Amino acid sequence: MTLKTRGLVLGQIPMRDPDRKLILLTTDMGLVEAIARGVGGRKSKISAAAEVFAYSDFCLFEGKIGYIVDSADLEQNFYNLRLDLQKLSLASYFCELTRFILPDKDNGQACLKLLLNTLWLLEQGKRSPALLKAIYELRLLSLSGFEPDLSGCSGCGQGENLWLYPIDGVLYCSNCLGRMPPDRLRLSLPGPVLQAMRHICQASDDKLFSFRLTPDSEAALESAAEAYVLCQTGGRFKTLDFYKTIQ
Repeated sequence: MTLKTRGLVLGQIPMRDPDRKLILLTTDMGLVEAIARGVGGRKSKISAAAEVFAYSDFCLFEGKIGYIVDSADLEQNFYNLRLDLQKLSLASYFCELTRFILPDKDNGQACLKLLLNTLWLLEQGKRSPALLKAIYELRLLSLSGFEPDLSGCSGCGQGENLWLYPIDGVLYCSNCLGRMPPDRLRLSLPGPVLQAMRHICQASDDKLFSFRLTPDSEAALESAAEAYVLCQTGGRFKTLDFYKTIQ
């Protein structure tokens, strides 16, 4: 069976030279793996379409050992990301986090749209890397069933002087902090930061990136989003560690 799909290459896994296994985030199948025969050779006709960050039209043959790339036509390669080490490392983190989340056919298209928009804004310098990082982390987890409860204090329901418990994905106000263990990780959320987090989780796609913050609020948002991602996934991401070393 031959399938046609459009997707972004999140990674390549070396096989017997010059073959590579591609990790693809597709519009209709979510995250899939496909073997690209000879893609590492000089004469490969699909090498450009199979590079990491390449957004391409793929024709996949479904064989006994899985999908095999029959053909691929490049649509966009986000080339300029490779000219800036900070942007390249952050884009690599987005791809690693997405691979960890494992989008499926139900949310794959939404996750792909989010990633494409984020990479384009990062490449063009339309938003700061810190802001894009926070937006991508929170929105991706929300699309994947890990949206935090930001409606108000989980104890009394009030909406001021709130703290985020990233392990639990809930908020507590200063009066209700005693309901949680005192050594539980928590982060204070100033009003603008909480509003930004609610916007990221709930806004429509066309409004998602349409806000700005002061440098201090942006830094607080980045810290809260990263803590939430690391607590919810329980993972450690090598690309994130590298990104933080060059900030």
